[in-house]
Amino acid sequence: MSEHVREVTPPREEPHRPTVVTVALVLWAVLGVLLVGTAVLFLIALVVGNTDPNTGTGSLVLTAVVLAALGAATLWATRGLVARSRPARATLTAIGVVLAVAGLVQLTFLGVGGVYFVAFAAGALLLHLPAARAWFA
Repeated sequence: MSEHVREVTPPREEPHRPTVVTVALVLWAVLGVLLVGTAVLFLIALVVGNTDPNTGTGSLVLTAVVLAALGAATLWATRGLVARSRPARATLTAIGVVLAVAGLVQLTFLGVGGVYFVAFAAGALLLHLPAARAWFA
């Protein structure tokens, strides 16, 4: 094929992102912001002194650090979804499974956290529906 033909040949169009991937992307972005925001609220409560007296300072700081790290990892991996990154998809799946289980445990023992369980489980599930699997293949 000559160079002239290559120049006028239109580039192959990339298929559009499936709706389930877009929904997962938005859901994970919101969850990442909420995780970071929750970490900030833990630190603010610690500084203001509005905490349970039976809860140690170290546990609050550790919780805030873990939440901030998970939130940052979630936001980083969410950016990777746009580029069809399979490691980003695996990272979000792992975060989703771990936090869904944590939400289920919290729901079971404390009676709260059901929304978190559903949100993280849905976020992980959306990334593995047939349309999403085809997108990341």
